[in-house]
Amino acid sequence: MTIVLIIAYMWLMVHRLFEIWPAFGVVRPVLLAAVCLLIVWIFGSQEKRSLGNIFTPAIFFYTLAITLATMLSPFTNIFDNGDFHNWLKEMLFFIILMTSVKNDKDLKIVVTAYTVTVFLYMAHSYRGFMSGNVWRFDGVSRLVGLNSLYGDPNDYGTFIVFSLPFILPLLLLCKKRWHYLFVIGYILLTLRSVMGTGSRTAFLMLVTLVVLPMIVSKHRFKLVPAMLIGTMIFWSVMPVDMQNRYRTIWDDSINEQANKNRDGRLLGFYEGMENWENYPVFGVGPSMHPMALGTLLQSHNLYGQVAGETGTFGIIAFLLMLSCFGINHFNIWKNYKYLQEKNLGSEGRYCWCLSIAIMYAILMVLLQGMGLHNAYRFPWIWFGAFQALAALIIMEKVDAAVKGQLLPQLPEMTKRSKR
Repeated sequence: MTIVLIIAYMWLMVHRLFEIWPAFGVVRPVLLAAVCLLIVWIFGSQEKRSLGNIFTPAIFFYTLAITLATMLSPFTNIFDNGDFHNWLKEMLFFIILMTSVKNDKDLKIVVTAYTVTVFLYMAHSYRGFMSGNVWRFDGVSRLVGLNSLYGDPNDYGTFIVFSLPFILPLLLLCKKRWHYLFVIGYILLTLRSVMGTGSRTAFLMLVTLVVLPMIVSKHRFKLVPAMLIGTMIFWSVMPVDMQNRYRTIWDDSINEQANKNRDGRLLGFYEGMENWENYPVFGVGPSMHPMALGTLLQSHNLYGQVAGETGTFGIIAFLLMLSCFGINHFNIWKNYKYLQEKNLGSEGRYCWCLSIAIMYAILMVLLQGMGLHNAYRFPWIWFGAFQALAALIIMEKVDAAVKGQLLPQLPEMTKRSKR
């Protein structure tokens, strides 16, 4: 029951139907789901998993930095700051998620549910785009998400790109033809949606997400022609106005307004550094960038936001949190390698692929931060929890293997010969 409510909460937080249909919001579905989840988690009879992973103290340290920045800010307080409240809610979800997922089966269900939720949200938003729900700016009609959280084309475009890597662990679960058709449909819908948003940040993230795995692959020379052909097809089917918008990435002569928007992201970084200089220890407080500088806009830059709004304490906490993603990834790789040596590779393959997906997703979130202020959003918590659970689960498999509770598997060629 707890896993079902976790999935319901994730779906409501991503799809946010209560914002699309106001009548649905009368019943406060997110609050209702959260209360039900909390009650079941507290009074449920199931034994709860330990929070014992290196990511747990790191995310709590970052939460402490955000809390102190809010409490000591001259521009806000802990009672009125919405971003601070939302972060605390997600931290409560982190605790519930970490203690409720018991094994790789539960983890597969939760991560798959996240991927399906993103797909449903993309499909719904694209349907709205085809029905005329667009964001018109500078002569271009741009696709947006159907809620306030991702109602901006840049927010929406980058969100669906950093969710795309979760296709990798999903592929391991594909058994039937329609499973593979779903994956193909997911990828095609993501490509079409990014094209429709006109988000240059999302476009650069997508290019990085395609090129980087190709560079590290041992089949890189075989994949390059396929990538070039795919790029030409993608560019040729793109509307001319979108082509011109993406050309502004390297050609300053096309659109002066687009140049100003791009330069505004860099300005947000420098303004964040100014806030850090004025309030070096704890910063100006979450989302208080405009108040501190007397401007109308947020920083639109993750790195300026972290420095300016949480100060030196927040920078240290943020870097510590990031380092834990790398440490967990290394530990998962080490344990997966051990299972492979014992002919038990399939036991930890999902955890390893999930960790790879999360590392790419976090890299995409960091790239997103070059054009958006995303220091207090859910990916840091959710993706960190997914990876921490994968690290705990694969460690349990290694312990079972050491104790002889897992039997070595026959090599694939041996299995085929027996058939």
